[in-house]
Amino acid sequence: MLACQIHFAKKNKQGEEICGDSICVKRDEKKFAMSVSDGLGSGVKASILSTLTTSMATTMLFNGVPINEVFSSILATLPICKVRGISYANLCSVVFNADQNLCSIVEYEFPVTLYFRNKELIKLERRTIIVEAKEISFSEIIPQEGDLVFVMTDGVSQAGMGTQNFPLGFGVENIIREITVLLENNINPKNIVDHLVKLAKQIDRGTRGDDALAAVVKFKTLQTVNLFVGPPQDKSKDEELVQKFMKQDGKKIICGGTTAQIFERILKRKVELDLRSFSEEFPPIGKMDGVDLITEGIVTLTHVFRYLNGQQERLAYGASILVDMLLEADQVNFFVGRAINPAHQNPLFSHDISLKFRLIHDIAQILKQNGKIVNLEYC
Repeated sequence: MLACQIHFAKKNKQGEEICGDSICVKRDEKKFAMSVSDGLGSGVKASILSTLTTSMATTMLFNGVPINEVFSSILATLPICKVRGISYANLCSVVFNADQNLCSIVEYEFPVTLYFRNKELIKLERRTIIVEAKEISFSEIIPQEGDLVFVMTDGVSQAGMGTQNFPLGFGVENIIREITVLLENNINPKNIVDHLVKLAKQIDRGTRGDDALAAVVKFKTLQTVNLFVGPPQDKSKDEELVQKFMKQDGKKIICGGTTAQIFERILKRKVELDLRSFSEEFPPIGKMDGVDLITEGIVTLTHVFRYLNGQQERLAYGASILVDMLLEADQVNFFVGRAINPAHQNPLFSHDISLKFRLIHDIAQILKQNGKIVNLEYC
């Protein structure tokens, strides 16, 4: 069964603190919906309108509401610019039903939607639907593993508009050429969208430019990562929970030395340390038969959170591997032991709130925002 993996990057218009382009993602094991919208203008007003548009479209399409009803609701909600006579936000939605292996793409006044297969551009067979006297473009395709859907706002396609090099903007043809070259050089989709947004920012240099957002959906086999952090609250359940964790499909990660010792005791297997990964800040990572990665606990998770939240750029070896595994996964299952280590308590909070719980919650929220299926089980 195929699943969708999403990556996106965006930039604000120069002088604006908020991006007027928005993205919203909803998914479970069998369905995926993503919407991207560009609010007219920039700043807070554009952000509110594009966020409203993506939230309505994604929620309704994910829940199977017919396209004409979805757009009737959106068009009735969005105001119309009195000067230009156009809606205050455009929209592109990508919906994938895994049971049917069917991808639907819906576009309303949207500038750039590109479908790639085997590193080549595939022409979508679009048909037009009229809703409230507005033209809605609709296409369907049966995806294959490795297919990519690139969606980007006009902050990318119109980057550099008015400059000597790009008087009419960077343009869709240049975007296609850029993506094709990068794919031929085996650059991964995440780095491609990062590059496109950085390129738009570079081309806009000397101008105010515009908000820009680029996203890519990759069709791939569902990949699951299971992470066990912290000892269970009830020691009598150690064996039951360890055995349950080991039966999970997908990759397995253990965070915390005490937790690793519990697995050693129950499974009667030894943790093999990788001394090459030792640093002043972190103990070495480890592996165990049946377990893909074993790391230190709270400090490693703190660095993982800071990296995912954009607070730091570099990671030690173990934290870097953990981040890569989480970002590559489509589904992340957290098993969080309730046993509280007094050394990990924040004195500003009450005794029953653990830093560990806060970290896991915050990491889980970031992963959800990045389109991951996240499950939390406390034990």
